[in-house]
Amino acid sequence: MTHTDVIVIGGGPAGSTVATRLAQRQRSVHLFEKERFPRFHIGESLLPCSIPLFDELGVLPALTDGRFLPKYAAEFVTGDGAKRQRYPFADGLIAGSPSAFEVDRGEFDELLLAHAAESGVTVEQETQVLRFDCDLARGVEVVVRRADGREERHTAEFLVDASGQSALLPSRLGLREMEADLRNFAVFSHFEGAERQMGLAEGDISVVLVDEGWWWIIPLRGDRTSVGLVGPAKTLRGEKPGEEFLRARIAATPYVAQRLAKATRIAPVRTISDWSYRSREMAGDRWLLVGDAGAFIDPVFSTGVQLGLSAAFDAARCIDGALASRRFGRAEFVGYERRMRRLVATYTDFVKGFYTPEFGELLLHPTDKLGLRAAITSLLAGHGNRTLGMSVRVALFHLLARMHRRVPFVSRRPGSASLHA
Repeated sequence: MTHTDVIVIGGGPAGSTVATRLAQRQRSVHLFEKERFPRFHIGESLLPCSIPLFDELGVLPALTDGRFLPKYAAEFVTGDGAKRQRYPFADGLIAGSPSAFEVDRGEFDELLLAHAAESGVTVEQETQVLRFDCDLARGVEVVVRRADGREERHTAEFLVDASGQSALLPSRLGLREMEADLRNFAVFSHFEGAERQMGLAEGDISVVLVDEGWWWIIPLRGDRTSVGLVGPAKTLRGEKPGEEFLRARIAATPYVAQRLAKATRIAPVRTISDWSYRSREMAGDRWLLVGDAGAFIDPVFSTGVQLGLSAAFDAARCIDGALASRRFGRAEFVGYERRMRRLVATYTDFVKGFYTPEFGELLLHPTDKLGLRAAITSLLAGHGNRTLGMSVRVALFHLLARMHRRVPFVSRRPGSASLHA
């Protein structure tokens, strides 16, 4: 048995980051990860807003050494490829990094976890947390099981749940709530030999708009490309989204079919469904949630890693303060919870809007008036509603989308007329 200041459950980006930040503040941290890294994970497209956080964390030199593909923009494309609109991050309303990276998540997550260990975190892989107990008076206790089946007890002053989409604490405490308006599925795989864009556009993520949802096309280092289709579960109509489903949908989407015409699938076809959710509470007595454990939003705007990093930095600061003051009650963390809810809500609203045809049509026909295009670019870069100017412009974009639904003032997407009815 060991006793530390903080136990972290989960070694993904959020978990490894909060652990590293606490270790950098001279706190003792024990991190338990149930898998052995590297392991496969989607969410390969990072956002420019993360770059200063990587710099402060101390991993930016490793990210810029050529192992990951630079990403300078996001583009939105119609399914037939007839209309494309590129959003270069350098054109955003809020100044910041003009680029991010497209990453292999196995390699990227392993890099962050190794950095946590180098920073002084005790990292235990292939070690699953079975049970936990957080008592305001007594402290934290967890029971873990190692790969050989041995069970051990460990204690700490504080517990961080960064267990990702398994959301250990919210699931056990009955706090997890699914987003009823985002009951979606995703089917995806990796390909070699896909068509790429040239120059600085090579690393652009392509979001391809189709009636049944959207595609992501994410170029990775070398000749590998991540491709996936996301859409409302109701559009499946009883179909199983497996290999045949993915093959048929590719063939039915001219732009995607063109990009993959000479490509070979090199990974299994994987599927996820009904995975947008949030926890009713982000913190409690001696515990809090970071990253996907607290909320997961449909990945159309690539916010997963950014939200996890932002939460991890904020959480580390709050936990360090609690350790200094010896005050661990939930009331100490309501500010953290409020900030996380506000950030998640900004992108949840934007994602819900995205699934209406009028929203996508405005993204394909942005206006520079009133700085709207620049504001949307900053939102796509991960800045959220960080300023009043951003908040006003994003609200105006939502208003214009509702008006466009009734009185069109940009051209409709081919085949979307019935969706406006």
